[in-house]
Amino acid sequence: MVTESVVSRDTIGAGFLERLVAVIIDALVLLVPNIIVVVVLGDGLAANLVSLAIGVAYTLYFWTTSGATVGKQVMGLKVVMADGSGLVSAGTGILRYIGYIISGITLFLGYLWAIWDPKHEAWHDKIA
Repeated sequence: MVTESVVSRDTIGAGFLERLVAVIIDALVLLVPNIIVVVVLGDGLAANLVSLAIGVAYTLYFWTTSGATVGKQVMGLKVVMADGSGLVSAGTGILRYIGYIISGITLFLGYLWAIWDPKHEAWHDKIA
């Protein structure tokens, strides 16, 4: 039996609102461990670095194992390679996460890009 990929270079990604809801759900999931970090370490550089590490580990784990964080799973979204070849590798996931940071530090323009992009790709999609 031959299975064809349901994702191709012509696939249109999820819209801005679906992505936003997924991010909010993930933020709520990460809220508890981040509160624990702040209670244990206080509100300083160490707590911020540990919280960042938790967020990166959470995201990369889900992207590379199932293709979707909890928020993306709830919204029925999945992160895959643009050519439809499967889940992203750790290296591609790190590059994509760096794209998240770039998308955010530009006054969120990189995220908003998905609103008017014909394929609904944000900057982190294009970067990775």
